[in-house]
Amino acid sequence: MPIVFSPGELAVQPLDPDQIVYTTPQKVADLLNITPGDTVLAAADATASGLFITGTDLREHGFEAGDIITVYSDLDPLGTNFTITAPVVEDVGGTKYVKLPCGPVHANYTTAANTNIQNQLSFTNGKSRGVKRSHVEQRIKEVQDRIDNITHNAWRPYLVAAEYINFDTYKPYRRRYYTDYVGTAPLLFRNVQQILRLELWQGDSYREIAGAEAKVKIVDYEGLASGATIVVCPGDGGVGSLPVGPVAPATWSSSLDNITTAQSLADLVNKDSRTGKTALAFSPSFSYADATSTTGLVTAYVNNEFLATANSDYGSGVVKITSKKNTRAGETASISCDNLRDLEISQVVTKTAISGVHATGVLVNNGAGYAIGHTTAIVTNGVVATTPFAATLSSGDSIYKSDGTLIGVLTGVAATGGANGSLTVSTGTLVALDDDDEIYSGRMENTTTPTTLNVDSTEGFAKVGTLMVVDGADTIQTLGYTGKTATSFTGVAGANFLNGLGGDSGSGVKGSTITQYLFALDLQGSSGDSGRLRDWWLDSEMGIIYFNNSYPFFEWNAIKATYVYGERYLEKAVEEAATKLVACDLLMADDRSILIPEGTQNVDLASKIQLWKKEAEEILNRYKEVVLFD
Repeated sequence: MPIVFSPGELAVQPLDPDQIVYTTPQKVADLLNITPGDTVLAAADATASGLFITGTDLREHGFEAGDIITVYSDLDPLGTNFTITAPVVEDVGGTKYVKLPCGPVHANYTTAANTNIQNQLSFTNGKSRGVKRSHVEQRIKEVQDRIDNITHNAWRPYLVAAEYINFDTYKPYRRRYYTDYVGTAPLLFRNVQQILRLELWQGDSYREIAGAEAKVKIVDYEGLASGATIVVCPGDGGVGSLPVGPVAPATWSSSLDNITTAQSLADLVNKDSRTGKTALAFSPSFSYADATSTTGLVTAYVNNEFLATANSDYGSGVVKITSKKNTRAGETASISCDNLRDLEISQVVTKTAISGVHATGVLVNNGAGYAIGHTTAIVTNGVVATTPFAATLSSGDSIYKSDGTLIGVLTGVAATGGANGSLTVSTGTLVALDDDDEIYSGRMENTTTPTTLNVDSTEGFAKVGTLMVVDGADTIQTLGYTGKTATSFTGVAGANFLNGLGGDSGSGVKGSTITQYLFALDLQGSSGDSGRLRDWWLDSEMGIIYFNNSYPFFEWNAIKATYVYGERYLEKAVEEAATKLVACDLLMADDRSILIPEGTQNVDLASKIQLWKKEAEEILNRYKEVVLFD
């Protein structure tokens, strides 16, 4: 029997349980009057990009990405503040030092000028002070949960998954007053920030009208063991890869049965802490604006953009993946997989395109061009002597004009002297060529991987997304791209993707089918959108959903809602209460009191604990939410 049980749906929990919101370690330190730590001497002369310290100073005093440091020397006695990025090890004159990247740094910071570096944060993860920042942050997380439980409210985003609601068609004064809705659904919590899913029972299945979705069905978990990677893209930024592998934090495992495999995939998408899954970054990486971060930015991960539910009401071995973007914004999200034999992707909008030629062209260089049906070898500029053609052109390759017209099949490649070369092609298929016309090869193996995929049209495809290329009946290549034109995808990243174009032989790139699966939203009203007089709308303050053009077929438990609630403004009173509660926790630890200044004229520590705890409780009493039943 497993240690971790998987009911399918996520528990009610903060959207990001590890996020520090209600206070910060530095605010706690300021309340306790704890000053920054000691300064350390620079280990080497600064460069334009950073400062140097010893490994011992790093471990003792703690320096991490986002920390603010004050640097001063005999040449800069007033000092300058810098924000450092991740420390790295760098060789300076044959000695290994720790570099604190924080450029640009001026030349006043040398060892001869007695350069001193001080971390301005009172709590660090160094060993010298006893109280580590990680310890204080853990106390803050505990206090955040405590405040939420006391008040029955939250000042951070809270996720409610799979709340079953009755569809209420009762209208007070039905005969006297007209309403512009057919029914309502009151949510358990108010202050709703966003509806992620709104599923309406239609008698045999759920219809999704709030979040764009895709469903992944595990067909054969044993087949997946040989390899599979699911790729998702939120419609901007980059792509996130979800690989099958052994049981590990960054993979989903194919083991035991289809149901367990589906749950493992959902756990990875959600970064489920119960199973120890890690956050998966997008490539290329992108960030969000966030005031709770010391830099004002936080890196985006797959779990920030997508929500997954395995099995549940959708069937055994089925994973529902939903974009966290609001309603139609999620329809730009895309999903792909390199193994569609052992899993199926449904509930998507399918877009297709046909690939064109992709090699770098070489110019016809005989000065006059060639007539239709000519039989002489085609003189070109640099075919043999210049890469990539020296490594790729050989007998049997198809060659094309820039417009995709087939010129013929190569029967020989030769040098003609200097930088020129010649191509011998089969007779009977030759087209007219002008001098300086470009000739393109269809075979691209062993070349530098290009970043542009030419197709007949990109209309309907997402601006940024992921693609699939079918190679024969079984193998599929997944590609990510960061932009598009009318006839090409740009910024393409894939494992030498051009090798997969042109069918089983890989001898040509023209004519392959390029497929994209876009997340789908099932809005079917006359306007097909959320909003008043449209399919549905939300009273976010009261937490009531109003239905107009879209509604369930039944009344009891006919609506399944997933949403985020919480106060959008962190009141300073709540921040004060959280700070004082964390300070009390630190003071009650015997080994922490040495950091706290205390004298004969000051309030003793025991009294401080009692006063601060009382003040925090009085603050929180005003924020308790009570439900009254009439």
